Amino acid sequence: MPKLAKRMKKLVETRPNEALPLSEAVTALKKFDGTRFDQSVEVSMRLGVDPTQADQIIRGSIVLPHGIGKEQRIVVFAKGPMAEAAKEAGADEVGDEDLAKKIQGGWTDFDVCIAAT
Repeated sequence: MPKLAKRMKKLVETRPNEALPLSEAVTALKKFDGTRFDQSVEVSMRLGVDPTQADQIIRGSIVLPHGIGKEQRIVVFAKGPMAEAAKEAGADEVGDEDLAKKIQGGWTDFDVCIAAT
């Protein structure tokens, strides 16, 4: 077992050991101090389904209400009226051949790249 820091030992001692209803679990989570790293929460649910039956297989994903907390940096390859529309829509960088040269030069400070014609 890895060695725990003082702060982690304190959190382990104060956390509830039993399963909690959702409202109580959220209240308990909010009591923990903030940290300098991204925290995670594991949620387990008993759904009462038989996963061997094809019509009862559970798959899904959720969209968090505030995203993942990271701003997406978007670049758009466009010219003319499409470039203006991209700027109005909130693109961080808009360009054509000049943007391509910038990226070929090694600039990769963006998350999403869109090409508009």
